[in-house]
Amino acid sequence: MRTGNEDGRKIGAVARSLEILEILRRRGGATLAELEAESDLSKGSVFVHLETLADGGFVTRRGDQYVLGRRFISFGERVRNSAPLFRAGKDQVDALARESEECVHLIVEDNGLETILYEAFGSRAVGQEFFVKNREETSRHLHYSAAGKSILAGLDREDVEDIIDCRGLPERTTETITDADELFAELDDVRESGYATNEQEDILGIQAVGVPIRDAEGTTLGGLSISAPTSRLQGDQLTEEMPTLLREHANIIEVNLQTIDI
Repeated sequence: MRTGNEDGRKIGAVARSLEILEILRRRGGATLAELEAESDLSKGSVFVHLETLADGGFVTRRGDQYVLGRRFISFGERVRNSAPLFRAGKDQVDALARESEECVHLIVEDNGLETILYEAFGSRAVGQEFFVKNREETSRHLHYSAAGKSILAGLDREDVEDIIDCRGLPERTTETITDADELFAELDDVRESGYATNEQEDILGIQAVGVPIRDAEGTTLGGLSISAPTSRLQGDQLTEEMPTLLREHANIIEVNLQTIDI
């Protein structure tokens, strides 16, 4: 499992352009002077990178501010639409959101972190603004997510240890698991029960249940989860009804994966 640059080789000019893009993503836009200060590059060097990126449609100037360009929208759509799991799972995520009336996420592990591949909101879903904002995050960890834990449970212990060594176990709320031994014990429970829970570990007041999605060989490809307020997701809902519902839809996604045109 790759959790970063392993051989140390990279092209300096490309790395600097990527650094500038990351600053723009994180800040939502920046002036030339702000980019100069934050990147430790000269103003002239920053300007050359920005002009090159602008020529490709990756950066746009608005007054004295530079922002990310709309070209990234088509890139993102292309990446997502080409993912077999997205094509196999989108309709099921929509159906599960309608049936559960809650928020449903389809996620994958990427470089030791969580990426939301698709999400849908049912008629009673809460926290939509929070979840939509999460799509922009590049550092969402797997250990405080129900779907993320279901993915971790499908990995070898060595791979999970590598992720912990590289990414750590940061605290998201007071309920987040931050101890490796405690996490491994919970992952054992997940393997036995077939589902994982997030009990206010990502945001207080919200609980979630997640299950893995596997290919025909049993390799975990992603995770599927339902999130809801604690008042609606507890007791049998948390441990029986929602896990059963999730498994039904995960199974259909797994079947779809075998039939789609990859």
